[in-house]
Amino acid sequence: MNTIKLTISFLTILLLFGACSQADQAQCGCLQQAQKVNRLSSKIWSSGATHNDTLLLKTALAKKDKLCKSLQESAPEALQELKAICPQ
Repeated sequence: MNTIKLTISFLTILLLFGACSQADQAQCGCLQQAQKVNRLSSKIWSSGATHNDTLLLKTALAKKDKLCKSLQESAPEALQELKAICPQ
C-alpha cells in the first residue's frame, strides 16, 4: 500500500514539474519568435530586404502575437528573468 501511495505522489510531482516546463517552453517560444521578428525588422530597416522578407515579417508578427499573448501584460522584470532562463 505504501508503494502505491509513493508511486502516486511521485507521478503527481512529475506532472506538476512537466506542466511548469511546458509553460516555460511556451514562453521561450515566444521570446524566440520575438527575436526572429527583431532580426527581420532590422533587415527591412537596413534597406537590404526583399519582398519575401516583408512577407516573412508579416507571418512572424502574427505568430509572435499568438505565442506571446500571455506575456504581453507581464512585468519587464519577469521578461528579463525569462530571457536569462531560455536558451538563445
